[in-house]
Amino acid sequence: MTKIAFSFGVLLIANGAYGYLQSEPASVTALIPAVFGTLILLCGLVSALKPALAKHFMHVSALLGMIGTLAAGGRLASTLMAEAPNRFVQLNLAIMTALCAAYVFACFQSFRASGRARRAAESDPTQTPES
Repeated sequence: MTKIAFSFGVLLIANGAYGYLQSEPASVTALIPAVFGTLILLCGLVSALKPALAKHFMHVSALLGMIGTLAAGGRLASTLMAEAPNRFVQLNLAIMTALCAAYVFACFQSFRASGRARRAAESDPTQTPES
C-alpha cells in the first residue's frame, strides 16, 4: 500500500504544480492537490519507515483521500453550474477528484484484503497474516 500512496501522492503533487504554473494569473489555491498529495506521500513514507505504525498512517491517508474526493468533487459540481465556467479549473478539479477517488478505492481494496488475511490467519494458525 505504501507504493500506491507514493504513486498517488506524486500524481496529486504534479496536478497541483501544473495547475499553479499554468493558471492565469497564478493562483495559490491551485496548489491544493499538491498539499493533499504531499500529505498522502508523507503517510506512505512514515508507513514504510515505521511498519508498526503503517496501519494507522494508511488509514489517515485514506481519510485524506476521502476528504480530497469530497472537497474537489463538491467544488467541481459548483463550477459546472457557473454561468461562465473556467474549463481549466474544471479539468484540474476533475483530475483531483478522480485521483483521490481512485486512491480511496485502492485503500478500500487493500484494507479488505488485509482483513480477510487476518481473519483467515486467526481461523488457521498455520498461515501468517499479510499487512
